[in-house]
Amino acid sequence: MDPIAPITGLIDRTEELLGHSPHPAIVALPIGAWAVSNICDGLALATGNDLYDDAARVSMAIGLIGAAGAVVTGLRDYSYISQDRPSHDVATTHALGNAMVGTLFATSYFLRVRAHDEGRRPGLLARALGIAGGALTLYTAWLGGVLVEEYGEAVKPVMDRMDDGQEHDDEDARRGRERLSADAPIGPHR
Repeated sequence: MDPIAPITGLIDRTEELLGHSPHPAIVALPIGAWAVSNICDGLALATGNDLYDDAARVSMAIGLIGAAGAVVTGLRDYSYISQDRPSHDVATTHALGNAMVGTLFATSYFLRVRAHDEGRRPGLLARALGIAGGALTLYTAWLGGVLVEEYGEAVKPVMDRMDDGQEHDDEDARRGRERLSADAPIGPHR
């Protein structure tokens, strides 16, 4: 028996319920939590209030927990992108960048926990690593948007059309941009 079958089965059922990969929904948790952590770091530096340091540390932990789900669902989505697709290199950069983001935040978190346990405020290194992780998150999140919005990755109707061997009339259709009908209130996505 496949040891990860229960996990992939849960992801498959969630995908059926949502109509798309759960990855985009799950990534909102770490991105949001890490943004809160970065803001709280700034507030802690500006005010000297230790409660902001605590909030930064806790929200960073929440982001790391959420990132575990994002990694599992992201790797599953990545496994469906064949190397010959133009999106594969973007997906690889997205994944490697997010591995670095996770490393930066995890290191920052462990430095913060150690400082907290010793009764100190987080040091400059812990704060700098958190800020670097937050900055890199902006780039990797943008790459995730490129994968979905420009290439149609993890968007079932687009993926099904790409995988059915059907010839595509133009570059926009091949890259998954034609997702709204022309008579939709906001028109087709371009």
